[in-house]
Amino acid sequence: MKNTKLIKRYLIIPCICFVVFFVLHLLGAFQSFENKTYDQRMKFTAQFTYPSDDIAFIEVNQESLDWALENYGWSWPWPRESYARIIEFLSAGNVKAIAFDMLYNEPSLYGPQDDEKLALAEKESGKVVQTVFTKEENGKEARLLPIEQIENEAALLGSVVSIKDSDDMIRRSRFTCSIDGYEYYSLGFAPLFLTGETQNIKNLPYDKENALLLRYRENLDSYAPFQACDILSSYDAWKNGEEGIFVPEDFDDLYVFFALYAPGLFDICSSPVSKVYPGVGVHITALDNYLTDSFMHKCSLWLEVLWYLLMAFLGCLCINFASKLKHLKANITAISIGGIIGLMFGIAIPVLIFMANYWLSIIGPVLCFVTSFVATLIMSFNQEGKQKRFIKAAFSQCLSKEVVQQIMDNPESFTLGGKKYQMSALFSDIEKFSSFSELLSAGELGVFLNYYLTRMSDVIIEEKGTIDKYEGDAIVALIGAPLEMENHSEQACRAAVRMKKAEKLMNQEICEIGSKEDCPADMDKELFTAFKCMYKNNKKLFTRIGINSGEMIAGYFGSEKKKNYTMMGNNVNLASRLEGVNKQYHTGGILISEATRQQIGDIFVVRSLDKVKVVNVEKPIQLYEVLDLKNEAGEKQIEQVELWEKAMDFYVQENYKAAYEQFTAFSKENPDDKVALYYISLLEKYFLKGTYPQEKDDEGVVYLPQEKVFKLLQK
Repeated sequence: MKNTKLIKRYLIIPCICFVVFFVLHLLGAFQSFENKTYDQRMKFTAQFTYPSDDIAFIEVNQESLDWALENYGWSWPWPRESYARIIEFLSAGNVKAIAFDMLYNEPSLYGPQDDEKLALAEKESGKVVQTVFTKEENGKEARLLPIEQIENEAALLGSVVSIKDSDDMIRRSRFTCSIDGYEYYSLGFAPLFLTGETQNIKNLPYDKENALLLRYRENLDSYAPFQACDILSSYDAWKNGEEGIFVPEDFDDLYVFFALYAPGLFDICSSPVSKVYPGVGVHITALDNYLTDSFMHKCSLWLEVLWYLLMAFLGCLCINFASKLKHLKANITAISIGGIIGLMFGIAIPVLIFMANYWLSIIGPVLCFVTSFVATLIMSFNQEGKQKRFIKAAFSQCLSKEVVQQIMDNPESFTLGGKKYQMSALFSDIEKFSSFSELLSAGELGVFLNYYLTRMSDVIIEEKGTIDKYEGDAIVALIGAPLEMENHSEQACRAAVRMKKAEKLMNQEICEIGSKEDCPADMDKELFTAFKCMYKNNKKLFTRIGINSGEMIAGYFGSEKKKNYTMMGNNVNLASRLEGVNKQYHTGGILISEATRQQIGDIFVVRSLDKVKVVNVEKPIQLYEVLDLKNEAGEKQIEQVELWEKAMDFYVQENYKAAYEQFTAFSKENPDDKVALYYISLLEKYFLKGTYPQEKDDEGVVYLPQEKVFKLLQK
């Protein structure tokens, strides 16, 4: 049964969570949210990445526009001769490729000669990539090409058609783009076909749409862009044989992109690193990723399966670990920390993997973890609730509320089955109870027993004891289980002293109520009748109590259908025997063992008695009688116990004459003390005459002089 519950909690729940959330993952339920986490990861990790050193970016910014107007008198748009100059300058430095993110689909405003200059520069360079775009014609997508001269002399045409996700974000780049039946390389990849650096093209991590996930850098400034005005100024100086800002050799073996970057001129798109991102940056990033082998890889389906499974079981294991802690505060703290660590783990691993260019899901697995965590927690609380209800039902009538609450707060301290405890056993019995039975009817006897047992049990429970069982008028109790206690011996003796005081009060109530003619309105009539009968026959309650401390076994024992929380062991049997020894020594009602005496310290008024061998126990036991709590006893009683101990010292040393004198003196001061009278009787009959009690003497004991021990002949 227990194993089945564990399987449900620690196997079925995470498996269900995995199936549900992975199916949702396959259906794309988390994709839009996952894209957002992708963007945040890209923005965060971009700062730790470095762009390729083989890419240069020339921008036509506002400063360049102002410079051209001042130095050349060019207003916007510039004549295409300006781009021809830049191509000539870069090509002189053995540039690898020059990609223009500009569309020359209409003739130059400066005349046909202006277009020819650009076309001638393209032809002489042989390294220029021009742009092709799309337009709508008759409801169909058509090509938007450069004018004929420029198209014909360009080394290649590159598509600038972007692939956007459903949220209009550009996270990917196509390798090729089909427009009106024509296939074009994307502008970021086209330059590679001018240099022949295409050996790894087939090995790229393409998705189903033949697109590649891009690893963006922080921004375009990461590529240390050049200003167009600086290039034009350097061109003039180079032509005049002068030293300019740059020389053509500065662009040796570089892939150069040329684009508009002035406000209002360049096209804007949304990227993971910025919602206002220059379109040319997408193409630069694509080439950069190829050169640095840094395209993002979407993790395989099997890796996603393992990741979902791990998160599902992690949520369950966090609760499993926390539930093993014994204290409620530690349990709650562990649950909180486990939840936080689980969430951090579910985020940190995908982020770390993202640094290595792998995209592992966050949203679905984290939700899977949370659901598994919460579901297991609910089931754990439900199971714990059942366990607490079981504990409460099992112990509420035999344990103090404080102990029950402690067990419920810390259920790990309570386990079914036997467990070893250092504890105390308490046995109590009413002297001559059979004589009560002869006087009372069955109904009267029943209500009277309930009256007595309730009072006595309440005392034991208030002292954090556990009622083991009732055997007629006898009470069997244990102190120190199921909740372990360091002061179990003290609690047991305190309970015994209070029981004797409760007994005194009950006897007073029996006399007071039993002497009345009419039954009190709030009292059961049969109990009233029992009181009257006891009063009439001069019957009083006298409880004998035996207490022993040591290692015992306590737990639920019995069958699956019928079980009882009880204790067992030799130390339990000894407590039972001590209860009966009270009768032999005529005590005030409380006998404890030496083991108990050693643990209670100086809290109680205690006097020593004989060392005896009880029935069926060969090891001698030193007897002690508990008289009262020291802080509640009178000074005279404490002084009398000191006198008693002197008498016992003489008695043990076999100075029987001195012992007799001391016991006699004690008896004069305490004429109702029957224990003193018992010792005086033994001394007079035997020890002062040089003899010892034998079995034939019918004293109930036999003295063993070699061991200086009394052997009891009855329980």
